[in-house]
Amino acid sequence: MKIACTGFVSVQTGSVAAANALLLRTLVGRGVEIDFFSKPSFVDPRPAVGESRGFRFVPAVNYISDCLRRRVQTVPVIGGVAGRNDAQSYNQLLVKRIGQEHQRRSYDLCLWMGDYAWGSVPGLPTVSFVQGPPGTDARSILRRRNEVRRLGGNWQTLKWTALARLRLSPLGLPAFHHSDHLIVGSDQSRRTLWQLYGINSSHVSVLPYPVDLNLFYPNQNPPLSKSGTLRILWLGRIVPRKRLDLFLQGTALAITQGVDVRLTVVGCVGFIRGYERLVRSFQFPDRLEWFHCVPRTKIPEFIQRHDVLAQPSEEENFGSSVAEAQACGLSVIVGATSGNSDYLCNRDIHLADDQPQTFAQALAEMWRRKRLDQVGDPMVSRRTAEEHFRVDRVVDRLMGVLESAIVHSRGCRIESKKNLHRLGSVL
Repeated sequence: MKIACTGFVSVQTGSVAAANALLLRTLVGRGVEIDFFSKPSFVDPRPAVGESRGFRFVPAVNYISDCLRRRVQTVPVIGGVAGRNDAQSYNQLLVKRIGQEHQRRSYDLCLWMGDYAWGSVPGLPTVSFVQGPPGTDARSILRRRNEVRRLGGNWQTLKWTALARLRLSPLGLPAFHHSDHLIVGSDQSRRTLWQLYGINSSHVSVLPYPVDLNLFYPNQNPPLSKSGTLRILWLGRIVPRKRLDLFLQGTALAITQGVDVRLTVVGCVGFIRGYERLVRSFQFPDRLEWFHCVPRTKIPEFIQRHDVLAQPSEEENFGSSVAEAQACGLSVIVGATSGNSDYLCNRDIHLADDQPQTFAQALAEMWRRKRLDQVGDPMVSRRTAEEHFRVDRVVDRLMGVLESAIVHSRGCRIESKKNLHRLGSVL
């Protein structure tokens, strides 16, 4: 198989980019020829893949737009316009370069990793392994605008509400028809694509991200004495959709009800300034530690210090931190609309709703299990991670999806039902 590829790849970051690095290395190791198209200053996959035979890097640099963007990126408004122009011209150049190389190299398929295809080449099947349905953060901003106003002020509320509405408009949504097939991380995402965008499930495959099981593993030297304190970890961006507010409100409620809990928050504030007030205003500050940024190589150590990882996010396609915690042998708590509910074991809790009391009850149950020594074997969580997230198994399934797309996709681009007016019912 010979593939033209582009997207987000990095060994230094978490989530999608790190998973894509694992996928690329394994695909090349299996003899798949991959030409990766990118602007080196934006994404350079060569450190992740190395000098692997069968891998070729093809630079695609929009010099003029890129230079202009770098010169004015700090200028209000003008910097934003230049950035948008840079992104648009870059994506157009990517598609053009792929088309040019396809004439010479005759690819079997084009794979976009972490993004919806921004264009397509006639006669070349296109698969997009995306981060989930579009507009998840935008919908969350509109649902939680009162909280945005309280934490970020009126100006940020107006700005982000306007941008959210633009993101959910036809102008802000991806052009689904450039892809013959989509891959998402969970059934939750596949259902959302159908319910909100009318994309037939036959055009969507479900595949979890792989996890580096050599990096994430259970603590080999657990403490000799076990404290009765429940150690809870939050790991991720601090943005409305991740529901740090629910995490902190539920934890505070659990503490008032007598649950002995200590919590660690690892993550930086995202695009809305002021959200750090959620952490700073927590009513039990002596029970909370906040780390703004932790190197990826240190994340396993952080996970291993805790009993439970909690991620009560809404519309979560696939939370890599949840999968990584399971690989380290931790129990996890996931939100009511989390795609990770597809990959849980009997040690984990899937919240029924997004109420603080429900989250507090989940913490109380985890604490009860710890006090009574009923947490179960950490290797159950580890085996769950090995079953679903081992890179060889994920690549087996990915190869099947790609081969099927090559056979069935010609002349069968994705057509959404364009029923975008239905979005109003969920905002």
